Amino acid sequence: MSAVVIVLAAFTVSGCVGSPDTPPPAVPSSSSTTGPVTSMSDEETPHDDATVAPVPEAGTGSSAAAIAAAEKVVTVFGQPDLEADTWIRNLYPLLSQAGAAAYEGTDPATVPVRQVTGPGTVLDGSTEVALVIQVPTDAGPYTVALSRTSTSSPWLADRIRPAER
Repeated sequence: MSAVVIVLAAFTVSGCVGSPDTPPPAVPSSSSTTGPVTSMSDEETPHDDATVAPVPEAGTGSSAAAIAAAEKVVTVFGQPDLEADTWIRNLYPLLSQAGAAAYEGTDPATVPVRQVTGPGTVLDGSTEVALVIQVPTDAGPYTVALSRTSTSSPWLADRIRPAER
């Protein structure tokens, strides 16, 4: 009896697999039941009436919060005398994931900043979720690129760099 089952199984399996010259069975396409397929012209888009809302510019409240965040970031960043582990551990809560990845492994002794010397200013092109603040320091002006995931999230630093002059 078991030999009959094995033989039947072999025939069944071999019947499911076609030879290399046998094309796969045809699968009806959705276009065959709905009519001919047409392509869209360059002028047509699937959502002609869709519009993208612009991201609002940074308001006074969010700008003030961003300036405070950038000044704090530069203050913590400008501690070249700290041990590297302590320095990055203090900086991590102020950094985005991109910022944390960018500054991990940095030797704080290479940071020329020691203190913030005045108030930060928001640079043009800033929005409610991404902006750049210029912060004056004893080593010259620094720019801090900040971002947040929503208007209720804290500002986090992506980049801290000397300002282009």
